[in-house]
Amino acid sequence: MKLDEIENSVLLKEIERRFSQRDNTIYELKVVMGKMESINKQLLDAESNRSKFISIIRNEFNNPLSSMINLSKMLLSGKEKVDIKLIGNSLYQDVLNLNFQISNIISVAEIEAGTLEKEISKINFEEIIEEIKDALQYLIKDKNINLNINISCNEDPIYQDRSKIYSILVNLISNAINFSPNNSVVEIVIIEEVDDVRVTVKDRGEGISTDNQKIVFERFRQAHSGMNRTQMGQGLGMGVVSDFIEFLNGKFKLESKEGEFTIFEFNLPKESKDESMFMDDDLLFDEGQEF
Repeated sequence: MKLDEIENSVLLKEIERRFSQRDNTIYELKVVMGKMESINKQLLDAESNRSKFISIIRNEFNNPLSSMINLSKMLLSGKEKVDIKLIGNSLYQDVLNLNFQISNIISVAEIEAGTLEKEISKINFEEIIEEIKDALQYLIKDKNINLNINISCNEDPIYQDRSKIYSILVNLISNAINFSPNNSVVEIVIIEEVDDVRVTVKDRGEGISTDNQKIVFERFRQAHSGMNRTQMGQGLGMGVVSDFIEFLNGKFKLESKEGEFTIFEFNLPKESKDESMFMDDDLLFDEGQEF
């Protein structure tokens, strides 16, 4: 091979190498740009959520707090005509509402921080439902809602995370009541199956459109927002529900028909009793046992 041919061959290889390097550099730049765009979108979403959160907190918390302050002033006024029982009921409703909203905020904070932990204990669904009925009693009474409850559990104990199950159910039931017409029925069915527990909450409200079903589990979003936003809340409840069910290794589905009904159903696995040995009410040792 002639010298000039060798030089041309080397030159061509060098050109090919540099083109390959250029292509690799372009590819790496595209990857970096994609990551930067993703991070930028996350930052924009976070800023948007922060603004929404502040706005909603201002609206949702200021009203009950102002109401509580005014009601407290009425009690302190000492006027004989003040209806203490009526004021007490109003205060209690405002406190329950605030407690409900704050619980969801704390739950979201724990989810975001990745600090959630399972606290497995023996579950009594009858007790949980009674607690929820007590917490939502004024909402139930105000809308004259009939809770049709069907709990079918075997005698064998069920072990799961009680506090998270309570949060899931109180959000689902309050949501069903809020979007139900007055004088209607909300159905709650809890059935123990072989390996899990299936829970269904059904209301006969206005339903959720197919498009809105895609966003109902997003935080700070409601199926009805803007001019159509008629219900209170930060739009956190259904997000907490889906996150908690996923954390507890469960599955859920939503079925809804506009103008007729909405059904939310989820399954949670029954956990091992061994995981609850320090959470149960049973004594670790028999009474009178000596060492």
